[in-house]
Amino acid sequence: MKDSGNSFHARHLKRALDYVMNPEKTQGGRLVGAINCQADMAFEQMMDTKKQFGKTDKRQGYHIILSFKEDEVEPDRAFEITQKFVAEYLGDAYEAVFVVHDNTDHVHSHIVFNSVSFVDGKKYRYEKGDWAKYIQPITNKLCQEYGLSIIDVEDGSKEKQH
Repeated sequence: MKDSGNSFHARHLKRALDYVMNPEKTQGGRLVGAINCQADMAFEQMMDTKKQFGKTDKRQGYHIILSFKEDEVEPDRAFEITQKFVAEYLGDAYEAVFVVHDNTDHVHSHIVFNSVSFVDGKKYRYEKGDWAKYIQPITNKLCQEYGLSIIDVEDGSKEKQH
């Protein structure tokens, strides 16, 4: 998970969304998706949620990066996996944009999501150890379903290929 600390203010949220949705990195925008919002209106919708619940201060968003082993997955398959991850991890509580970048040596995905739930106004909390406890098990399960390499949750190393 890319963690920008507590300085992830509204302008950083906007920049992160603009960066991840760059058409040059997402096959002209084809590899851009969203859950609980519209990708092209995500920033405005996220800010509306924050205003509705009076939570326009402090951290405004989160940015997760999922990287796949080089030459192991095609962009469309990575997009499908990322979409399933976002649906399972963030469910029906947070607005999120997810994309796949295929402009580097390895396909990777970005997920930028609102720090405030549109359901109840509660702020998302990420604490040390949450990656191994909550995020990695979901990514490993999905990668196993698609026959891709997984990460050993115990030591963080790439352990198996399926």
